[in-house]
Amino acid sequence: MTAVEAIAEWICSVRYEDIPERVIERARWQIESVLAAIAASAHSQDAIRVRDAVMKWAKPGACTVFANGERLGLHDAVTINTAWSMALDYDDYLYMGHTGHSAVLASWAIAESEKLSTRELLTAQVVANEIGGRIGASAVLGPQNGQAWSFIHAVEAAAVAAKLWKLDSTQTANALAISLYQPSFTLWPGFMGPGSKVLTASAPTITGLSAAAFAREGMTGAREIIEHPRKGFWSAFAWVPLPEMLTGLGQAWVSDTLTYKRYPGCAYVDTTLDALLRILAEFRDKKGRDLVPAEVRRVEVDANLLTIEMDNLSSEHVSQTASLSPINVNFSVPFNVAIAIAAGAHEGRTLAQSFLDGHEREIRELADKTTLQHDWSLSLEVARAFEGVLGRSGVLATLGARDVLALVQGYRKQLGGRKKTGLGFGRLLKGSPKFGDVLRQAGRRRAVTARSDLSSVDFTRFKMTFPVRVTLETANRERYSARQDVPFGAPGQTAQRETVHEKLVRELPARLSSVRAASLIEGLAGFERASITELSALFGV
Repeated sequence: MTAVEAIAEWICSVRYEDIPERVIERARWQIESVLAAIAASAHSQDAIRVRDAVMKWAKPGACTVFANGERLGLHDAVTINTAWSMALDYDDYLYMGHTGHSAVLASWAIAESEKLSTRELLTAQVVANEIGGRIGASAVLGPQNGQAWSFIHAVEAAAVAAKLWKLDSTQTANALAISLYQPSFTLWPGFMGPGSKVLTASAPTITGLSAAAFAREGMTGAREIIEHPRKGFWSAFAWVPLPEMLTGLGQAWVSDTLTYKRYPGCAYVDTTLDALLRILAEFRDKKGRDLVPAEVRRVEVDANLLTIEMDNLSSEHVSQTASLSPINVNFSVPFNVAIAIAAGAHEGRTLAQSFLDGHEREIRELADKTTLQHDWSLSLEVARAFEGVLGRSGVLATLGARDVLALVQGYRKQLGGRKKTGLGFGRLLKGSPKFGDVLRQAGRRRAVTARSDLSSVDFTRFKMTFPVRVTLETANRERYSARQDVPFGAPGQTAQRETVHEKLVRELPARLSSVRAASLIEGLAGFERASITELSALFGV
């Protein structure tokens, strides 16, 4: 049985009753998080441009556009909705993938158009999360990562449509295979700076929906599309494929790792902002007033390797000559620090173009006062968090000596010599003896350890760890410091539900009246008792 055939069998067999309540609960929170992100994107000019462009060719249909309340056809509504959920990078993510854009919005659109129940919607949504996360994890040791895995939205949408349209296992396998026939990915210049970033999930999601529609009519796809040794998906997207990451469906739930962003911006800035806002609150409690930007002498951020590399990728897109935009500041640690200090908060309104334009001078001055530096001990904490839960199924535990060599060569080509770490990936083993030991031990273990699967992995033990340490020094040399390991809204924190609720309450007024916002919040709280049609109508014109 090929990978897509095994996945298809599970898609067709899984029922709402088979899904643990804790996973269903996280799926409900994911819906709230995505709708909050869409509401916040009323502040995004690029999101508005997508809506206005699509409205010029769209025809009336059965699916709600959350951006304006219009009802359009399936593909047009999904195109707009996924662009709005993507625009401010205010989404959710899990181990491994940013799944919510397609998992939530494709499920909602089909369930609304087919008049299905909220239970059916949640089942399809969880299916998409589980498959999207696994497909991403299987290619994590490759040239793409995170949001750049736009291909997961095609697979997720195909899975959602297959589940809700009740395709059989043969049709479902073909839908998955067709969705991966021409897999998409992002090119960093189009993601880090210009407005094209907001389209990241839109086209792939439509590809997946179309794939399921074609399969429903009898079209076939290559069942070996993922694992074909010469020309398959892994040969193009993974230096070292991890097939074991596609296992354990229905036994281990990657949905347990769902993380909901508290702030608009890349996941790797969340802990920085958590720590910084604690510092600002400490200053407020001590002084009885807010910190004035002019009082800041400097800000130092010690971070892990993932945060550093994300900032490296973004830095060339924010120059002194380019205007600040919600997109080109979205992935920069110094600029997100600066915005939070300038605004005293970090939310949808603080990424509005009007705010950035009105405060550009002080934002740039604060960014210039912010330094970012790598700390190997913090990077080791990330590795321990991931490997501690996965154990023998973990990424490093499955690597042999040849795998390690292929990985280092791949990252050397991809990253080269990077600033701020002082190391290229090719010097990784020398850069940190402890980190090098981890990789060398992985190579030795692989000789005696068969590749495992995820069946016995308990993802409820997982902590989404991106540790940073922030130190702020004022003009009169007072120092404030805070460390944050796990972002609020992530597994490992006890207030995930509260974080999502606060986000929804904070951002909905950008799109809905207070009365409609209150009704929507109430309806989402009892989601399985609600009607998709009635909830959608709250976004109506």
